[in-house]
Amino acid sequence: MTLPRSPGRRDLLRGAALAGLAGVGLSACAGGDGPRRTDSVRIILGHGAAPGNPRSEGALAFQRLVSEKSGGEVEIQILGQESVGSDTEMMVSVAAGTLDMSINSQGPFASYVPEAALVGLPFLFETSEHAYQVLDGRIQESIATRAEEKGFHVLDFWDNGMRDITNSVRPIDNPEDLAGLKIRTPDDTMTIDIFRELGANPTPMAFGELYLGLRQGAVDGQENPVVNIFSSSLQEVQSHLAVTGHKYEMNPFVMSTSRWENLDTNIRTLIEEASVEALAEQRSLMLEQSTEIYAEFEEILEVTHPDRTVFREATAPVYDRWQQAHPDFFDEITAAADDTRAEHEERAA
Repeated sequence: MTLPRSPGRRDLLRGAALAGLAGVGLSACAGGDGPRRTDSVRIILGHGAAPGNPRSEGALAFQRLVSEKSGGEVEIQILGQESVGSDTEMMVSVAAGTLDMSINSQGPFASYVPEAALVGLPFLFETSEHAYQVLDGRIQESIATRAEEKGFHVLDFWDNGMRDITNSVRPIDNPEDLAGLKIRTPDDTMTIDIFRELGANPTPMAFGELYLGLRQGAVDGQENPVVNIFSSSLQEVQSHLAVTGHKYEMNPFVMSTSRWENLDTNIRTLIEEASVEALAEQRSLMLEQSTEIYAEFEEILEVTHPDRTVFREATAPVYDRWQQAHPDFFDEITAAADDTRAEHEERAA
């Protein structure tokens, strides 16, 4: 597979894009006594990923699948690359019902459903596949129930990968090497907590601003899955990669509850079916691209492979704080991770 390179970021006016949401029909109807079918229904899907990123490719797969399953009667209009706002802004729009759907980020989602932040507890999961084993069951159901109360209907949790650290100052072998470095983080309380514990200076910044921030030296480094690093060409402005796998993150695929409730049952069913199939495509692409990108980065960056045990010990206080904040869900997700760890290791062997 040839990995897609990201083109220049489109200069789209957010106001104009959001204006395009007006006037979209909210329901389907049946005609006469014949088979139930939809009137033309358009659903707006926003995300912040660059072209070629598995999140972007997964959105295209979802768009294709919905069209196929509805015979072209339901249209998914994709607005990517933060063209309708940052992930945080898109979550606000979905909650308000002015944006129909978003494949979003864990941090902004957790600002509405705080328990979701615990998916990113440091070193909770060994690999992305381990995370799938936990998230695809009662943990997702538990989070989805809480999200519904906040105005979000959860379709699935897509894969946003195991996260690693890059910087332009020095190689990272131990937690002490992070001392004083300005590390861009998403607007995510868990990530900020982790990097404060590691002695770095976490600096929240919108992902769309990150390339320029790194190039201009506003921040020294950042942390992301390698597919996000690659699709946004961050390797061009970074020289060191530390393969820490310090946390896993999911991409919540959510729809405005108000919009969901106004759709006919047949449309809801085909959206759910398309979401499940697109999830499988997105996760497969995520794993495939990650393997190839790690190999390429070994050739162009100075790559270190720190001892995860040392980093896990350094971030242990994070567990104590989050257990106190959300004791019931903390016990639920850590027990699920522990219960599946042996099974995961057997599969990986």
